[in-house]
Amino acid sequence: MRTKSEARRNAILMAAGQIFHDQSFDGASMAQIAQSLGCSKATLYSYFESKEVLFYEVLMSAASAQMHDTFAAMESSSLPIGEALQAMGEQVISLLYSEEVMAVRRLLLSAAGRKADLGRACYDAGPAQFLEAMSALLKQYMDEGKLRAANPRVAALHLRALLESEWLDLFLFSTMQGFDQAFCKETATRATETFLAAYGVV
Repeated sequence: MRTKSEARRNAILMAAGQIFHDQSFDGASMAQIAQSLGCSKATLYSYFESKEVLFYEVLMSAASAQMHDTFAAMESSSLPIGEALQAMGEQVISLLYSEEVMAVRRLLLSAAGRKADLGRACYDAGPAQFLEAMSALLKQYMDEGKLRAANPRVAALHLRALLESEWLDLFLFSTMQGFDQAFCKETATRATETFLAAYGVV
């Protein structure tokens, strides 16, 4: 089988990402993407079998680098529990509210309700893995006696919700004025303190 050019594949992902962003999933077409690249639709389909598959790959490529950095920080932290959660919280907020990931989330929100398989695939490749990594970290802290014993998955959901609590409306209603690092630190601090009040040990 002919080996596909990685450079060509990356060029398709970049062009498709821009068109999906500008036109939405429903408004974009494989013909538009092919035209923007100066290639045929047949060439495009030789790399990606459908618009849904291409859309999925755009979403995942946009978030993969940030996700990797956040997972690495979560797994390698040796700080005291409060400092570790604070540092992780800032990483999580920075990831979820970076321009790249917010664009991914907007694209997914616009399409996933009508594309259940796509929504599930994106969840499995992103949030599900993130939740698993966070749950494993919190379970480790529970086993070490740094957090009270509880369901680590539920605790991870609570922590993520706390970290997003002061950001989510800004994202949903498009009222963010750029990413504010100081606000990130402040909100991560409040989320960490609230989480430890619920899950910390006396």
